[in-house]
Amino acid sequence: MQIFKYTTLLSGMMVLAVAAMAQSIPVSNPAPDAFASPLHIPLVLAGNYGELRPDHFHAGLDIKTLGRTGLPVYAAADGFIGRVAVSNSGYGHVIYIQHPNGYTTVYGHLERFMPALAAYVKQQQYRLQSWAVDLELQPDQFPVRQGQLIAWSGNTGAAVGPHLHFEIRNTATQTPLNTQLFGLPITDHIPPTVYRIAIYDRDQSLYLQHPLQLPVHAVHGQWTTNPSAVVVNTAHAGLGIQVLDHENGTPNRFGIYEARLYDNGQLVATFRLDSIPFALTEDVNAHMDYPTWREDGRQYQLFFPLPGNRLPIYQLYRPGGVIDLSDGKWHHLSIEVQDASGNQRVVRFSLRKAGATGAHPRVSDTCSNRMQPGQHNIVDESDLSFDLPPEALYDRICFHYTVEYTRNQHLLSPVYHLSPATIPLKTDFTLYLKPLSDIPEPLHNKLVIIRRAPGEQELRVATWAPGGWLAGRFRGFGDFEVKADTTAPLIMPLGKLHDGIRLTDAREIRFRITDDLSGIASYRATLDGKWLLMGQFRNTIYYSFDEHCPPGRHTLIITVSDNVGNSRTYELHFIR
Repeated sequence: MQIFKYTTLLSGMMVLAVAAMAQSIPVSNPAPDAFASPLHIPLVLAGNYGELRPDHFHAGLDIKTLGRTGLPVYAAADGFIGRVAVSNSGYGHVIYIQHPNGYTTVYGHLERFMPALAAYVKQQQYRLQSWAVDLELQPDQFPVRQGQLIAWSGNTGAAVGPHLHFEIRNTATQTPLNTQLFGLPITDHIPPTVYRIAIYDRDQSLYLQHPLQLPVHAVHGQWTTNPSAVVVNTAHAGLGIQVLDHENGTPNRFGIYEARLYDNGQLVATFRLDSIPFALTEDVNAHMDYPTWREDGRQYQLFFPLPGNRLPIYQLYRPGGVIDLSDGKWHHLSIEVQDASGNQRVVRFSLRKAGATGAHPRVSDTCSNRMQPGQHNIVDESDLSFDLPPEALYDRICFHYTVEYTRNQHLLSPVYHLSPATIPLKTDFTLYLKPLSDIPEPLHNKLVIIRRAPGEQELRVATWAPGGWLAGRFRGFGDFEVKADTTAPLIMPLGKLHDGIRLTDAREIRFRITDDLSGIASYRATLDGKWLLMGQFRNTIYYSFDEHCPPGRHTLIITVSDNVGNSRTYELHFIR
């Protein structure tokens, strides 16, 4: 539903200059000269602090490593390694160094640790019989000095290419801080670019409208919207900006540090990305226009916090961060955006409400099932039931659902269409739905519920509830269906492995493990009956030959299980 109209003023009318403009706010260094670069190469970024990522703000810097792994990584300051972890997700191989100045530095996606730390981690992996570990360390175990080699860069965890993820946190709260404010030698003389301005009716929910989207361009060296003067059908306008930053020496695009909105020279609202607690980082979905992002890929950062938005990044100088257009006059607006290096861009344009006086036209609201943030929202039907907790919604929505019965023989339920599918939820909710009534008993513990929504898919192992209901925890609406997973995971040797093979000169062996539906839950390897450390990279598991495999004949057994209990075993006899 389009709720705005806009018109271009007569060509003779010009946008008035804003009388008072704020100066660029100096960017300070919270800890001058405290931290050295973790890499001994020029720092070029692939990602920066505060970038808008799916379900989170980026918490640090992604530093390029010349397109390869294996670069030495150094401690940014004196301290001690307080934590080390190994995982196939998140930061992968990661080191946390605590510093006496109250900060913690984080080094993620590493390829390998310094020898003494690597030996300790390996010892703990065998003790715990788990490759994935998260270990807390004592101050006297691994003290480090600034500039000391601690690891080599890699591509582990959720990385999509070789780089070093580097963070600076408040040790007491573990809140990640804007790492670019600490004086690292990053060259950046390029101001951000504003691509579009979005205008919203703040008398309506964000999720019950489509914004008016205005492209931004340069006219005689000044940045403005097209058109530069706009008439809208709302008395209370909220603004969003599609903006990205740029830095010298890289084509990558980054998030900005700060944005300020002015109405006739007076501040209306600002947001500034100094620090964002991990507990609140998912509210990135409320800081931006989430439905528009899901529908057309444009990320609009909002100057007005939604009712359920908990982020501490805003300063509001007008109620709700809204432009009051009820006077019917032209409002000459300016938006200033700034990066962490102090480079700034300004966009100017004008807004007026349609009509000189009176209430603006309202959007027709015929919703029969309105859901509000801050209250329990309950749906209790014969085939579908759930209770959204009060904190689940960021803004009010109009909920509805339909049930579709299909002839798909692989589906063990109707398809439940829950709308709107393109709104974010900030908490899980338990969905109860009715499957088909004739599911064979052997399949009862093999069922999964699948949610599909634009740009995402979520799968949960189904649990049975009294009354013949199936239940699963989900983070959004969309299309829900039930399937059975009866197929065990696959284990595929990589390379020409066969029973009795001689592996005297081999450095490692690898296997690809995959599952067709519910996903890999665990894997376990034994060598001659003893637990064997096998690492994981994406969907590949590997063993690097070491002292645990002496010369002689050996039996390797690998068992892989999926999330509904299907398992497969692979056995290999070889000579070392």
